[in-house]
Amino acid sequence: MTATPFEERRAFERALHDGVQQQLLALAVNLQLARELCERDPANVAAFLEGLRGDVHAALEETQRLGNTIYPAVLADHGVPEALRAAGVRVEAVGVGRYPTELEAAAYFACIGARSVRLWDEQGSLKFKALD
Repeated sequence: MTATPFEERRAFERALHDGVQQQLLALAVNLQLARELCERDPANVAAFLEGLRGDVHAALEETQRLGNTIYPAVLADHGVPEALRAAGVRVEAVGVGRYPTELEAAAYFACIGARSVRLWDEQGSLKFKALD
């Protein structure tokens, strides 16, 4: 059973609230602690800041992961090749038209992590291959 757009939005909002938002709040608190640490224990600031750096990278990765779950408007409006190009993927497309929403979404999300892809139509079916 496919989730409705409302259900998908609620799931995304929960993921933001429970994941990225909590990570960013923790970072804000830890930055304040780093400021205080600078004043009372300067020798340990570097190690503390290195830990914060790791926390920032974790928050960025989670944000990217969530971003990759969003069904982009360009996919709905223009199809897989244009949506992938808009996401920075190099695309070779031959004879690619429009396909059912579920198929376009599956192809888009399967290809989004690639640097370059080849897309083609084979007897009415969308085919794709990562080139990197």
